Amino acid sequence: MVFLFALLLGVQTPNTHARPELLVDTAWLAQHAGDVDVRVIDIRNRGYAESHVPGAVFVDSNWIRYPKAPPTFLPTPVEFEALMTRLGIGNNTKVVVYDERGGIYAARLWWILNYYGHSNVALVDGGWGKWTAEQRPTNAAAPIVAPRAFTVKAGTVKVATADQVKAAINNPAMKLIDARTQGEIDGKDLRSIKRGGFIESSVPVYWEDTLDPVTKAFKPAAEIAKLYRDKGITAADQVTVYCQVGMRASHDIFTLALIGHDLTKLANYYGAWEEWGNRDDTPIKTKVP
Repeated sequence: MVFLFALLLGVQTPNTHARPELLVDTAWLAQHAGDVDVRVIDIRNRGYAESHVPGAVFVDSNWIRYPKAPPTFLPTPVEFEALMTRLGIGNNTKVVVYDERGGIYAARLWWILNYYGHSNVALVDGGWGKWTAEQRPTNAAAPIVAPRAFTVKAGTVKVATADQVKAAINNPAMKLIDARTQGEIDGKDLRSIKRGGFIESSVPVYWEDTLDPVTKAFKPAAEIAKLYRDKGITAADQVTVYCQVGMRASHDIFTLALIGHDLTKLANYYGAWEEWGNRDDTPIKTKVP
């Protein structure tokens, strides 16, 4: 009854997210996947050809990051418009994205769509794992998609370049978040990068700590908020997040948006450690023995 009154009064309870529209559950997806203005995206690393949500179209996560296109590593607006058009995504389309890893791939598509001005995007909470655990229907047929015109617009979330990250180091007006593993931060797990370590003044917030470890669904809002607040990230902060190739960073950005952070204050260093650790002019801190 208390929860009902809170909803009627528009009050956010500790377990509800500030932007609940950024998530859909599997029941919603089952009911609306075939809607004319809904485009379901399967962005899993593998498995689409064998089985997927009926009507879902496949997106390779590599299509939305260009590793040889500094300083932003983004597809150009023209390239992005062409991709969205081919996928049947117009400016009025609701995009619903799922993967098999708690949103690590899906969040990067959410981020780039918001960067290019398309905010009507949601992740499937629990993703493919929850869908299959509930034994919901799947098939292997790739749908025939009618192209829709997509036009890039001014977005909300930002992209950060290496120079902007350098300027943010020890800047009290900026917060840097490192979404990588402790092994990467300690410089032990190089992942084929030339130099290991971390960016000075960054704080670690591992992306997967925002998820239930079993279901891979997002934790309640209060738990997520505490995770960031305990690391000194407040709702008023300008935040830039980095990882290795922009996926885990996108997940942290999505999660901050989910709990109500101002999207215009969130930036993804999309060059990420793949750029930073392979350059010779970027300062790196290492763990003191």
